Amino acid sequence: MRKGGAFLEAAGPNFGTPMSMFRTPLGEILPTEPTGNVEEKGFKPQLTELGRRHPVTEDLPGAGKLGEAPGWGRWFRQVEARVHNGTAVMSGDRNEPLLVLNRVGKGRVAQLLSDQMWLWARGFEGGGPQAELLRRLAYWLMKEPDLEENDLRATIEGDHLLVTRQSLEADDRPVTVTMPDGTSTSFTLTTSSGGRSTGTMAISQMGMYRVTDGTHNALAAAGPLNPVELADVRTTPEKLAPASKASGGGVFWSGEGTIPDVRRVSPGRPAAGHNWMGFRENGDYVVTGFSEVPLLPAIAAMLLTIGLLIAAWRREGR
Repeated sequence: MRKGGAFLEAAGPNFGTPMSMFRTPLGEILPTEPTGNVEEKGFKPQLTELGRRHPVTEDLPGAGKLGEAPGWGRWFRQVEARVHNGTAVMSGDRNEPLLVLNRVGKGRVAQLLSDQMWLWARGFEGGGPQAELLRRLAYWLMKEPDLEENDLRATIEGDHLLVTRQSLEADDRPVTVTMPDGTSTSFTLTTSSGGRSTGTMAISQMGMYRVTDGTHNALAAAGPLNPVELADVRTTPEKLAPASKASGGGVFWSGEGTIPDVRRVSPGRPAAGHNWMGFRENGDYVVTGFSEVPLLPAIAAMLLTIGLLIAAWRREGR
C-alpha cells in the first residue's frame, strides 16, 4: 500500500464497533478513527470548503453553491469518526466528516463513512451523482493527473501560453516562465472556479517553455504540429549513405537471413563489402610500463623440478 497501492472503503455500522477495521493492521492507513457512534437519521451529503476546491468533488452535479442545500437525495446512516490524517471533502450530519481522502507513502486511501451511496443510484429523492463520484474516486486513487489536488499545468493555445494551478489552499504566488532563449518573466494567476487559478501570456518564440511557482514545475512546447523529425518517419539508408561512404563503411538491413558477416580489417582497407562488414583493427594503444612476477619462488621451483626428476627416474627404473 505504502509503495503505490490504492484502498477504498465504504464504512458501515461495524466500523464503529470493537470489531472495526480500525482495530486491524489496516487501521494504520485509514484516515479516520471511529468514536463508536452511528447516526441513523436523514441528512444530505455536502461538500466541505476544501471539497469545493478538490478536483474529485469540486463541481459534482447538484452540489449547489456555497451556502445552498444540495439538489441530491438524503442518506440515512453515517459512522461518526475523527479525522487524524487526510482531507475531508464531504460532510454529513452536523458537519461530521463523510468522505476523507489521504495519501499514505506513495499510495492513496479514500474512506466513505456511510454505506448508503446506493440510494443515489436508486434515484431516491432524485438520486445523486453516485457514478460520477465513484469514477472520480477510482481515477484519483489510480493517480490520474487531471485530478491532482495540488498541481501546475502549462499548455500552448495559439500564440498564448496558458498556465493553470490547482491548489487546495488559496495561493497567490506568481509563476515564473523561462522562455526558449533563457530569459524569464513572472506574472500572477487569477482565481477561477474551485481550487483553480489561471493566467495567459503572449508568446513569440518557438521551443520549450518552463513554468514554476517554486514548488511545482510544468513544461509546454511551442512549435509546428508536424516538426521536421516527424515529417518523414520511413526507414531509409539515404540519410546515412554520405557518412558511411566517407568513412569507408556501408549500410546494412537486419532481418531473417540478412545479418552480414563481421570481420576484422586493417586500417585503410574497406570496411564493408557484399554481405560483410568490418571492424578496423587500429592497434591504437600505448604501453606505459610492464612488470614481471615469478610463478613460484626459486627454491620451490627447484624442489618441484628435483621431485619430478626423481619420480621420472624411479618410473624408468621399473
